[in-house]
Amino acid sequence: MNKENPKKNKKYFEYYIAQRKEEFRCQYDHERSWENLQCRLQKRRRRRVGLYCVTVSAAFFFLTLGLSHIFSLHNNTQNKKAVVAAVVSFPETGSRKAILTLESGEKVDLSVKKGMISNASSTVINNNANQLLTYKKAGEASEAPQINTLTIPRGGEYQLILSDGTRIWMNAESTLRYPTSFTEEKREVFLEGEAFFEVAKDTGHPFIVHTNRHSVEVLGTSFNISAYPDYKVYTTLAEGRIKVSTARTSVVLNPDQQAVIEPDNDEILTRDVPAYLFTSWAKGNYEFRNTSLVEIVAQLSRWYNVDIYFKNESLKDKRFAGIIFRDEELNFAIEVIERVSNVYFIREGEVIYIEDKHE
Repeated sequence: MNKENPKKNKKYFEYYIAQRKEEFRCQYDHERSWENLQCRLQKRRRRRVGLYCVTVSAAFFFLTLGLSHIFSLHNNTQNKKAVVAAVVSFPETGSRKAILTLESGEKVDLSVKKGMISNASSTVINNNANQLLTYKKAGEASEAPQINTLTIPRGGEYQLILSDGTRIWMNAESTLRYPTSFTEEKREVFLEGEAFFEVAKDTGHPFIVHTNRHSVEVLGTSFNISAYPDYKVYTTLAEGRIKVSTARTSVVLNPDQQAVIEPDNDEILTRDVPAYLFTSWAKGNYEFRNTSLVEIVAQLSRWYNVDIYFKNESLKDKRFAGIIFRDEELNFAIEVIERVSNVYFIREGEVIYIEDKHE
């Protein structure tokens, strides 16, 4: 608990309240919970975990413990020494960066280029000071729309607004191909990697996202697609309804449902999930619940642009729950995982290895 900055502590608490409002609204009293949390944190000043093993199952216990661990990270004298050491070894951070490839083949580094990029095909392309790429129609198209490609490298993220008003959050190591304006009956884009979509409503023109494994058709809604090569494909619906299709079958999802496609077949498995667990990255956080270490490592590798390998394959199946803030350096994520498990991270040059503490 950080006594010197109670406002910051309460900010973290209120963030959790907002995220869990529906889940806890029948059993949660805001002010009393804050008072109880303060007392609990005082008793646990020497303990810290932002990410803990999922042997703890009660949701309220997760909330209070998870917060106490996050807060005490900055207040424990012994932990500060460990954090300082970690900063030296794992200083990586993610940032907003992307490469825009125009139809002509010209590549534009959006971390450098600001302002208007092009006004071809009656569409103005602008990259503003907040690193938001926007497309706006400047009139009736006199020629066919051009195809642009937005590429997000490892260690990066970016946002864009298409010409129809659809807003897209792009995650690390992802690529999106799309027209500068939509003139056909269908609004179609092509994704590899991960993106969160807030699709502008247009009942006369369905919005379709294609990946190399499936397609998602919507009229206006919010959803997340994770479609990295050689991994399972996850499509998670936050609002509205979507149709998920493969070459073999199709399903319709309702809010808080997810479609999962295995790497080696076209069958679609559907399941009920809290959508925020799969969309929180777009708001700046990774939230995990019963998530395997191998899945966590894959996300950390992409966001922090590092190569992480397991020296013991059995460690991949260890499961955790908790939260990691994307604007923190990699060392904090590693420090959290090490403190609550029997694994530790070592760096050999540019490569990071995960080992068992007992070996």
